[in-house]
Amino acid sequence: MAVALNDLGLICSLGNSKQSVMTALGDEHLSQQEVMSQFAKAGNDGTVFFVGAVNAELPEISEKYFNTRNNQLLLSAYQQIASTFQQLAKSIANERIAIVLGTSTSAISEGERAYKTFSQTGQYPAQFEYSQQELHAPSEYLAHLTGAKGPCYTISTACSSSGKAFVSAKGLIESGIADIVLCGGVDSLCEMTLNGFKALESTAADYCKPFHASRDGINIGEAAALFVMTKESIKGHSAVKLLGAGESSDAYHVSAPEPTGRGAIASMSMALSDAGLEAKDIDYINAHGTGTVKNDEMEAKAIHTLGFDCEVSSTKGITGHTLGAAGALEAAICWLLLSELNHKHSVPENYPIAELDEKLAPIKLTAKQTSGKIARCLSNSFAFGGNNVSLIFGK
Repeated sequence: MAVALNDLGLICSLGNSKQSVMTALGDEHLSQQEVMSQFAKAGNDGTVFFVGAVNAELPEISEKYFNTRNNQLLLSAYQQIASTFQQLAKSIANERIAIVLGTSTSAISEGERAYKTFSQTGQYPAQFEYSQQELHAPSEYLAHLTGAKGPCYTISTACSSSGKAFVSAKGLIESGIADIVLCGGVDSLCEMTLNGFKALESTAADYCKPFHASRDGINIGEAAALFVMTKESIKGHSAVKLLGAGESSDAYHVSAPEPTGRGAIASMSMALSDAGLEAKDIDYINAHGTGTVKNDEMEAKAIHTLGFDCEVSSTKGITGHTLGAAGALEAAICWLLLSELNHKHSVPENYPIAELDEKLAPIKLTAKQTSGKIARCLSNSFAFGGNNVSLIFGK
C-alpha cells in the first residue's frame, strides 16, 4: 500500500528549508566549496576533515533537558511542517499519532564536550544531561514537542537508520496502529564519527567523488529531514507518496559491503515488488554513492544487474554523508524532485564529477542537470553489517 508524505521539513548544508535546498539542487554551477566547510579534528596530527555542516542559525530550546544540537536541527525541520501536522492532528487522538526517527549520533557531541570539561575540572557542565546521548532522545523530544502519545521510537542501523524509519512508519499506517506518523532522521557532527571513519581509512583526503576513478572516501555531514505520513493525501494536496520499500540484511562484514551487491539487489528488488513496478518504471536513482572504493563498485554492479536504464547520481558530494540522517535526507531530495518546487523537472547531476570509473559496471551517471518527466524515484541506503534499504517515491 502506498502512503502519503504530505509535507517536508528539511535542513542540511544546502539550505534550511525545502525551497532553498531545491534551489541549490537546481543550480548548474553549484560547487562543493560553496556548501562544504572545514572541521579540524581535535588531535595532534593536524588532520582537517571536509564536512557538510549546517551553517544556518538554529532555533533555541529553552528546556535544559532537551537542549542539544541534534534536537535543534530536528526543531528546525519540525517548525517547517508544524502547520500541516497541526491541521491533520486536530481531529486525531494523540494516541493515534506516532513518531519514528533514525539517528546514529544523537547528542554525542555534547557528551564529548562534557567529558573534556570533566577531565579538566572533575565536574560535568551544569547544562549536561547524560540521557540525551541515548538514541531514543530525538524521538522523545519530538513527542514532547507535539504531544504525540502513540508509538515513539528511534531506529539506529548506522547509515540506513532513517531509511528504515520510513519502512517502520509505513507499517504503522498499514496495520492501522497509527493515523499520522512523523518520520525522518537527524544526525549532527561529532568527533567520534569523524575519527572513527578516519580510523577505518574511509574519509576522503579532500572532497569526495562518488563513482569517479579517483574516489577515496567520504565527507561527513549533518542534517534533519522530517515528513508527515498519512494513509491518504490531504484533500486538495498532490502529495508525494512512498510507493514501495525493501529491506535486506546480508551480514557480509561489519563495515565492508558485500562485493557482488547481493544485499543491494535484494532490497531494490523487494522495493520494486512492493510498489508493483519494474526497473524500467524508475526515472531516477539517488544512489547511496558514498565515494568509497568498495561501496560504489558494489552499488554500480547491483544497479546494472537489475537492468535500470534511468539517470543515477549521488548527492553526498554536496551534502556530505549524513550517516543516520542520510536515508531521510535523500528521501527528501527525491520528494523535492517530484514536488511542484521542481519547476524545471530537473534531476541533480552527480556531484562533483559525473565521470564514471570505467572499471565499474555501466550505469547512467547524470552528467548535467537534465529535464524531463520524473514520476518515480528510487533511493538507496546501505549500512554497516550489510543492513540495506531501498525506497521508491512517486506522485
